[in-house]
Amino acid sequence: MLYTPSYISREYALQKAGVIFQYDERITAASYLSRSVDIEGRTYAYRKIKGEILIVTQGINQTGNVNIATPERAFLGILYLNATYYFDNLNPLDKSLITKLLPIYNSKMLMARVKKLLANG
Repeated sequence: MLYTPSYISREYALQKAGVIFQYDERITAASYLSRSVDIEGRTYAYRKIKGEILIVTQGINQTGNVNIATPERAFLGILYLNATYYFDNLNPLDKSLITKLLPIYNSKMLMARVKKLLANG
């Protein structure tokens, strides 16, 4: 059972984009709840995010019936949920797109974290 609304994001999207190098076989997603589900040998790890963030489709691509965050949206989502997350390579990220997506999260703390990371990376 897959939960909706949700979109694939966080570690899965960042790993595919080359932003993080640590292998994680789970498919990580943002959703209205936090839960881990095993389906046919795959683990889907959902992490709860505010509804007003979840429903914004900017920075989320849809292929068929699968929604997946752009690396920039996944970057912001993971920082929103984990202030101390470590990224291996910020070069693949479009910094102007990050700036455009940042207001979705409506968080001054996230804005400060992003500004610091982009200035140092």
